Amino acid sequence: MEIMKIRRVGNSNVVSIPRSVAGDDFPPGTQVLVSRNDQGEITITPADRVREQVLESGRRIARERSEALAILGGQIPAGAQ
Repeated sequence: MEIMKIRRVGNSNVVSIPRSVAGDDFPPGTQVLVSRNDQGEITITPADRVREQVLESGRRIARERSEALAILGGQIPAGAQ
């Protein structure tokens, strides 16, 4: 953990991620999702992890709601897929 200072670059506020904090998860060029929660905390997550989290959520919902999905699947008109 390190204390960093936010600086202005163009219209954006910027903070550097020290290598000691970034480790191997954030090499230069990594796409990230930046989000802010209700408490004002900012989270930076590698985009490939977000994709996996979304896919896993979809798999979990499909398992938990398989009966409802089967019912809905039977109601799709042929050729509308």
